[in-house]
Amino acid sequence: MNRIKVTILILCLQCICTLGSCQKPPKPIPPIKPPAFPTNLEVVWNAPIYSDSVSDIFLNHVFAADQYVVVANMFDSDGGKPRGIGVYNKQTGERHSAWKNDPGGIFTPTELEDIKDCKIAGKNKDIILIYSGRDLLAYSLHSGQRMWGLTDLLGEPEMTVTTDHVFIPYGQGTYSASWKRIAIVDVYSGVKRDVVELYAEDNYEICISTPSAYVNSERDTLLYYVTDAYNFSTAKGRIWAYCYNLTKKEMVWVNKQFTTSRSVSTAQPPPIAIENDKLIVASSHAIHCLNRLTGKLIWQKETFSMGGTMPHLYRDGWVYLRYGNPTTLLCLDAQTGQEIWKNTEVNPYPAFHGAMDIYDGKLYCSASGNYVDCHLVCVDAQTGKTLWVDGGPTGHIAFGVLIDQKTGYLYCNTGWSLMCVDLKKTPRK
Repeated sequence: MNRIKVTILILCLQCICTLGSCQKPPKPIPPIKPPAFPTNLEVVWNAPIYSDSVSDIFLNHVFAADQYVVVANMFDSDGGKPRGIGVYNKQTGERHSAWKNDPGGIFTPTELEDIKDCKIAGKNKDIILIYSGRDLLAYSLHSGQRMWGLTDLLGEPEMTVTTDHVFIPYGQGTYSASWKRIAIVDVYSGVKRDVVELYAEDNYEICISTPSAYVNSERDTLLYYVTDAYNFSTAKGRIWAYCYNLTKKEMVWVNKQFTTSRSVSTAQPPPIAIENDKLIVASSHAIHCLNRLTGKLIWQKETFSMGGTMPHLYRDGWVYLRYGNPTTLLCLDAQTGQEIWKNTEVNPYPAFHGAMDIYDGKLYCSASGNYVDCHLVCVDAQTGKTLWVDGGPTGHIAFGVLIDQKTGYLYCNTGWSLMCVDLKKTPRK
């Protein structure tokens, strides 16, 4: 009899365990929406980046395959979420079917301590490149799978991407007492080769900033780049500009005339080739215009303090830049260096990359300082007059902006979500 009771008891416990295992798992916690703020922005969609809406630090967004917006969480910050990327439909804000999960989780614990840059490559703009300053990884936009990976590329926090290649300066740490190189990597295969090698000279430790690639009328690919060098014993710095013909494998020119007693700064924006064979080059405390063919200096503006986190923008003959803290927004004639206008009202100091963009004669950027929190700022691109400032429905817009010139949709980041704003209907009356 006791044996029968024990058997019945075991069967009952098995039934209870079976029923318990069949119960549906608890539903995920819905995203936490921050308090609503009054806004005159016409918001098309506002998509949470994480399911629990934890805020974090993000890079500039980029377009992929003319249909998606890609956003990258810069690093695994305290209280933040694992670094990773999210892919969203430009029109609806829906996540790409291959990127449904929260960003993060696609890297191993030893990979990508931080995400320093995220760009798009490939003939169909369907290869996502992620760079940590050490590791370079390529992912298929449509499958979400890793294509290839490279390690031990100790370089600058930004890469240059063309359709088929990525260029990365790398070496032994930020400043090297021996050598620095620029590597070219095939975006489809991950095959890497070195194309430039420079050596430290005269006790100046060397760093190569991110290059830009330009195809000339002879169909030669030219690399324009800048070296920051610093002599730590004498506290002197120097900045040299270079042009290297990648097709012919020869140095075209070197400009060695920029020397400063002030501290230099690495990670300057890539040089910009403009009309009339001119080249716009940024250094740590100035902006320069060189003859693109010879490297000869044409004009320069000094006394700036510009970090690599504050990229400038070139559009229709003018260059727009930010410098200092509090930050000044400045517009220069790119051909002559003449000041067009200056705006000291909005303090447009961005978080990290903080790209600016122009649409319909208006300049858009994020700003902080004179206002309670980070806001979206609209400035007349011709006069520099502040037209409006708006924090959006969350009261917080930070980092960079990206505009689809076809639709007039502006994409910005609230710190917890990716937001799409219709500029044709903004501001609402």
